[in-house]
Amino acid sequence: MAFNELSCGLNAGNTGLQNCNENFGQWDKILLVPDDFEIATKAAAILEATYTTAINAAVATRMYPLFDHFNAEPDQEERIQEEGWAGKTETVREGKDRVTFMFKNVSFYNHKELRKHNNRVNLACYIVTSQGYVLGRSVDGTKFLPLSISDFYVAKRNFSDGSTIDRSSIRVEFKDASQWNDDGVWVKPIAFDPLLLEGIKDVSITGVLAATAETVTVVGASDRIGVVGLIAANFSLVADAAPAVLIAVVVGADNLDGTYDLTHASITGAHTMTLVNQPIGTGGYEAIDSISTSV
Repeated sequence: MAFNELSCGLNAGNTGLQNCNENFGQWDKILLVPDDFEIATKAAAILEATYTTAINAAVATRMYPLFDHFNAEPDQEERIQEEGWAGKTETVREGKDRVTFMFKNVSFYNHKELRKHNNRVNLACYIVTSQGYVLGRSVDGTKFLPLSISDFYVAKRNFSDGSTIDRSSIRVEFKDASQWNDDGVWVKPIAFDPLLLEGIKDVSITGVLAATAETVTVVGASDRIGVVGLIAANFSLVADAAPAVLIAVVVGADNLDGTYDLTHASITGAHTMTLVNQPIGTGGYEAIDSISTSV
């Protein structure tokens, strides 16, 4: 299964026009990944499970979909040239591509979370366009690789004067213009919409552990809105003493207000309950705290 199904294949640089002018649309979403991240094949790159697994992976290998922006300002650096004998010039380096994305209605909590990615090294990204394409690159025609980033910077937040909205902006500088212009490829998933990919949401869990049952509350870490739709696999109940035994939890009721009635086998001694990162849709939930007590 080849990339770029509308493309005209490799040739000798011939210039006859072909009917393969893709309508990518505008860049709508960035999927941040480590620079060594890769998707093995095009077949894997069009599966929702590939992205869901990456979004819910361990922090070191995790994919971070950014939320939709409302404006983007591209800025292309001029190419760097060197002049030689007899007035000859040559290109030393192509100009880097830079884009500043502007976001509105982003909570201050999320703004601070975004700034944790500032000055990250070995960062890369895939681009999701408004027409549902996912842009990346391939050097061997098989692996779907991200575009390398040389600078990722979340600027300080703009203060509002009351007539405007507080806004967050992100400046992305791509490391090598040739990655897209020479090795760029795309996929267009059909079975799911990549524009709907969401990152993991931080939540807070509170409650009091009991011997066999308790009611716990799970709310958004920032908005404090109750989280609904969690399943038994989301709750981790572990004995503190070694060996750390995992006790199965049963969700007796999701009360649809962020509270859950849970049951489990009888426990004694020190135990800890937290929320483990199981996917709910494309992104999951990750607890910033836990319930720890001795029963």
